Amino acid sequence: MTNTTNQRQPIHNRNINSTGYLRDDGLWDIEAVLIDTKDYYFETIERGTLSPGEHVHNLTVCVTLDDSFTIRDVNAVMEATPFQLCKQVPPRMNKIVGITIGKGWIKQVLELLGGTQGCTHFIEMLKIIATTAYQTIHPYRIKDTQGPKIIHPSIVDQCQGFASDGSVVQKHFPEYSLLNVKETS
Repeated sequence: MTNTTNQRQPIHNRNINSTGYLRDDGLWDIEAVLIDTKDYYFETIERGTLSPGEHVHNLTVCVTLDDSFTIRDVNAVMEATPFQLCKQVPPRMNKIVGITIGKGWIKQVLELLGGTQGCTHFIEMLKIIATTAYQTIHPYRIKDTQGPKIIHPSIVDQCQGFASDGSVVQKHFPEYSLLNVKETS
């Protein structure tokens, strides 16, 4: 979005990139990278002055999932952080192994890694990893059998486009329609 009435000066940049991979053992790696930079000389408490474009944060989380979206492994790396203390968090990320990504899963993550036990950026990345997992696994698994119509029950009522009482679900996925469920009850 371009602001045409005011001049703008870039100050902070956060890039988050997330990619889904199919492994040769049949599992899935969903990886997210978060990089924060400033567009000015940035004074830090422990690292001194960072140059414009130098990483304030450079974080990677790779979650290995099976077809049921159960976390089988986690690899977290902090290449750049504001504080050395932050680098104690990555080994704790293994606490989420065994959790299944689905409704309410982030609440489980917060119970294990919330507050001072974790990193707010890693939690943010896990939410993006979940979205990427849904965009990666299910569509790939059904790509040869169901053509362009892709829906997984877990997405129903998660946005306006897939509202169970909405026109898209009623027209294209009536088996998930709230109106259809009410009529058969």
